[in-house]
Amino acid sequence: AALDPHAGAKDVAATAKRIAAHPDRRAPRKASRGSSISAKYGAAGARGEAKAGFPHVRRALDTLATTRATGATETQARLDALLTVMSTLQDTELLHAVGPLGLRHVQAGARGVLEAGGTATPAGAEALIAFDNDLHTRAWSPRGSAGLLAGALFLDSLPVK
Repeated sequence: AALDPHAGAKDVAATAKRIAAHPDRRAPRKASRGSSISAKYGAAGARGEAKAGFPHVRRALDTLATTRATGATETQARLDALLTVMSTLQDTELLHAVGPLGLRHVQAGARGVLEAGGTATPAGAEALIAFDNDLHTRAWSPRGSAGLLAGALFLDSLPVK
């Protein structure tokens, strides 16, 4: 976004993809926790997400637009965007904390809310409350998904070209 202040969200994501493709000869040789988890479970991780042009950020942007167009509130649109990311992301933070079974549980819970109609519907709102309570009870946090939502919200705030 700083390279081209007039760039739209998709252009910024494409630029980020090109930047991520460059080899970093000065990157630390020691594996990070995220890269170790990525290697162990075959998850893309942050680097993979960047090299792919942030597909989950783009999905979140699409969900924001679609949900807003239905007349949902901004909070509902943002929650649905987060759930969209959570439903498919191989979140290395969750993999580290709870393993693959826990990750699948979180993905299924997020999909369940969306399949119930999303947070703007009574069934979806009820499913969200149950899912949120479940995550709080287990003390599980989808931090990787939250970071990608933050990226989507940043790109969404850029002026439309």
